Amino acid sequence: MKKISLLMLIMLLAVSASGGYGYYEYVYNADEEEEDTGDEPVSSSGSKPIARITPSNPKIQINETVSFSGADSTDSDSDDLTYLWSFEDDSKQYEGVEIDRNYPDKGEFLVTLVVTDSTGLSDEIETTVLVVEDYHDEQNGNVNDNNGNEDIDIPVNNGVISFRIEYSLQSASISPFEEDAVTLRLTDADGVIVDEENGVGEGDGAWSYTTDDLSSTGNYVFTIESESGSMDFDIIIDVKY
Repeated sequence: MKKISLLMLIMLLAVSASGGYGYYEYVYNADEEEEDTGDEPVSSSGSKPIARITPSNPKIQINETVSFSGADSTDSDSDDLTYLWSFEDDSKQYEGVEIDRNYPDKGEFLVTLVVTDSTGLSDEIETTVLVVEDYHDEQNGNVNDNNGNEDIDIPVNNGVISFRIEYSLQSASISPFEEDAVTLRLTDADGVIVDEENGVGEGDGAWSYTTDDLSSTGNYVFTIESESGSMDFDIIIDVKY
């Protein structure tokens, strides 16, 4: 009650001194000052970006060019992003959302992408690229009772998709009464026999395998072993990656 009476007294004094204008001016200035001093809060989640590389874990042929992209990287704050690439076989760093890379050597190589937003927050992701080279070989010769057998080494590395051996056998005995026959055998890198066929005579054939058929990697051996007589052979080997 005392506060209300005091307020009314101040109002009456202000009106009598300025004809009413001073009071309204005071109220206006007070309201204006209250609006000016109010600070609006700034909303920012401060989330770091999420880096992504495409393609992920690609497999390419030797001397093939692969295009890496960071375009699938995201930022929940919609900040501008920068992209920095590093490659295991290169001491330099490269900027840009996309980059092409050529690999002249076989092997597995690390690729690193660092994505940074405009506030300095960053995320890093890695992938590997497997560089392979298809293997092709052609062999010919002869096996007979004297020289026994012929072993052909076949390198089979990680990432093999298919493996095919084509053979053509021609009887080479002088006597028409002599039967020419060989044993064909494929042994894996652990010394385990993958396939074997006995009593193979003149003619053509092929053995084909997929990844599921091959339990190890390393040097496989294809053997042509004489059983009787003399046999000429032509062998074509293809290993696909």
